[in-house]
Amino acid sequence: PYTTLFRSAVFIFAFAASAVLTPLARSLALRLGVFDEPVARHVHKSPIPRLGGLAVVLAFFVSLIALYAIGTSSMGNLLFAKPALVGGLVSGGLAAALLGALDDLRGVRAMHKLLAQVAIAVAAYAFGFRIDAIALPWVGSIELGLLAMPATVFWFVAVMNAVNLIDGLDGLAAGIAFIACVSNFVIGWMNDSLLVVLLSAALAGAVLGFLIYNFNPASIFMGDTGSLFLGFVLAATSLLGSSIKSATTVSLLVPILALGVPIMDTLFAMVRRWLERRPIFAPDRGHIHHKLMDLGLTHKRSVITLYAMSAVLAVGAVAVALGRNWEVGGALIAVAVVIVGFVRAARLFAGVRLRREATTRRSAFVETMSEHMVRVLKELGRAEDQEEALVALESFLSRCDLPRSEERRVGKECRSRW
Repeated sequence: PYTTLFRSAVFIFAFAASAVLTPLARSLALRLGVFDEPVARHVHKSPIPRLGGLAVVLAFFVSLIALYAIGTSSMGNLLFAKPALVGGLVSGGLAAALLGALDDLRGVRAMHKLLAQVAIAVAAYAFGFRIDAIALPWVGSIELGLLAMPATVFWFVAVMNAVNLIDGLDGLAAGIAFIACVSNFVIGWMNDSLLVVLLSAALAGAVLGFLIYNFNPASIFMGDTGSLFLGFVLAATSLLGSSIKSATTVSLLVPILALGVPIMDTLFAMVRRWLERRPIFAPDRGHIHHKLMDLGLTHKRSVITLYAMSAVLAVGAVAVALGRNWEVGGALIAVAVVIVGFVRAARLFAGVRLRREATTRRSAFVETMSEHMVRVLKELGRAEDQEEALVALESFLSRCDLPRSEERRVGKECRSRW
């Protein structure tokens, strides 16, 4: 009961702090002129302040500090039982928020941002957040060895970018992050990991307090400050929450499912851009939320649809965390059906198919032109006057199946102009 009281208190305190700090963050953004300007791929039509992530960051840390200040020595022991992990989470979260704030205020090049994220992930590995092994159903634990560090760095960078990319509709990233926090909370409670429970409760409260102002129609966006911070903390707590047997052996299926929507959206975006032979990091309007709106769903219904999908994946994550093969298998089958059905319904790769068909048509046309080019050049070389040259050109264009666009009368004849 004592622990239940404190985790409820940290959630309520974080919620209240975020609800109070978000309007202050909006006022600061207005004063500094930090807006998310609407562009072609954006849904909003007017500039929106985008420093709301500051409120989430402050509410998260302030709630933990307040809990420590009013708690007993047992609460302090809980927060500092693993000082390296707590220090890594605090320093990494602040570094991610600082990187996001710099991007919101001044703009950071994509490559520089990626390098900074890698540095943050390497530091997290040094503090003890490590994927030393992967536990797979029916297979067992697979030791990564020298691949532990690359796997850990990839995980942190992937989740930070996934949350950043999914932040395309009012309340979408915040709502999905809240669902992931609930999933981490439940898994931490199942594993008797009070640290994960407290961290998840604090982050959930901070996100929910911000969501009051961020849900459609949003009056403020979290910006990269919030999305990178949420991505880092979710990646860290997911690793802690899915621990099995030891703190260094992780079943990645659990955090992957808990954060399934942003991870899936990022993966599909990368595959789609690769198939279209475009830069992988080039922004576009082909994300899941864009496709839902293209199908005719309203802004709110698109967000609620993705909330529902995240909830299904979160339930799957909890089922996988139970660890019994039949539950893991059933969860994975259900998740696979949901993902396949969603991809087909949203037609995520329809644009790739259309572009490929257009490319094929252009290639066939070029081949046809090439076939007849030599012949028309010979005919033009043999032409003795302008009339014969015109006949040769018309014959060439007709063989290439080019449509006639204009007819003109020359004497008693009608000539088509291509």
